[in-house]
Amino acid sequence: MPTYVFRLHDGPTVTPILETVVAADDQEARDLAQLRLTLSHGFTHVDVHNAGREVFRLKRDSQMPM
Repeated sequence: MPTYVFRLHDGPTVTPILETVVAADDQEARDLAQLRLTLSHGFTHVDVHNAGREVFRLKRDSQMPM
């Protein structure tokens, strides 16, 4: 199963927190990233990486578009 890195952001000037997640595919990684944002009110958005490349970004519904 692929390993993904979630870069969790709490604003533009704070260094993101990195979390490693194992998921079956990009869709499962997306679902897990969305759940992570939903359960952690401190983060504004998440960049999800696999094999050193950004796969996608998600943001809170309350945040301005990125």
